[in-house]
Amino acid sequence: MQTPTPGPSLFEAYPRTEDYELSSGVVCQIPYTCHSADFVVLHGPADLEAVRRLMAGQRYQPVSVGGGKCAAALWIADYHDTSCGPYKELILSIPASLKSLEAPASAPMELLQAGALPEATIYCHKLILDKQVPIDFGREVHGHAKHPTPQPVDISFSAQGCRFDVACEGKRVVVGQVRLPEEPSPSVRASFGFVTPKEVFQTRNIMHFELESRFRLFGEGDEFSMSSESTLGKELVDMRFTPQVVQYLPKTRFVMPKPLNWRGAKEK
Repeated sequence: MQTPTPGPSLFEAYPRTEDYELSSGVVCQIPYTCHSADFVVLHGPADLEAVRRLMAGQRYQPVSVGGGKCAAALWIADYHDTSCGPYKELILSIPASLKSLEAPASAPMELLQAGALPEATIYCHKLILDKQVPIDFGREVHGHAKHPTPQPVDISFSAQGCRFDVACEGKRVVVGQVRLPEEPSPSVRASFGFVTPKEVFQTRNIMHFELESRFRLFGEGDEFSMSSESTLGKELVDMRFTPQVVQYLPKTRFVMPKPLNWRGAKEK
């Protein structure tokens, strides 16, 4: 859902409600807030059966886009100002649903429709970060499958593009660079549902954004490679993830409230 941005600010609409003490003793605020972050999101098709195997045992399944494929997205994130401090992160997400669902895509941009269906949500499969506090907050409050220790997540944005080189446990995951889409677009308010896997504990939630979204097709001047040496890299290789669309979200702001099933803690 997207709306213009007049009225109270995002952070006035979702004010701080409580503090939460992590197992480390660090106290963080709820809801989580991000006052500035740059994202590049690489959207592309992946092998449907391989992703189904990856999600085996979950309550959710990938949304088909036809031709034995599903959609997937790799988020390359540089958080400048958040309630958990600055950090960098790599995220693999997959549009998913509780029942069999199809959103046929005959062109790259149509892949984004899979996650926009009313019955769909975004399944956050794995996350790799370079700082401990946001790792602990994501795992303990939201059940995110964040790698439990900081890893070398090298992400740099410039006027020309975004470069990234991510490793985990000493083994490369992905490396590449992309040109940033230049055509500006209006800032909008948008809310997106997501679900975390059962690996930690499964929660449902909705994130609220103020963002400007720019797009271009992956192609000339872009580079991307995956390494099957690492666990997440091998999953990307096995699912044959192929970037086709570059989405750029400059200076994004968002709020992530407590999980919708906070009182129930863990889903069965």
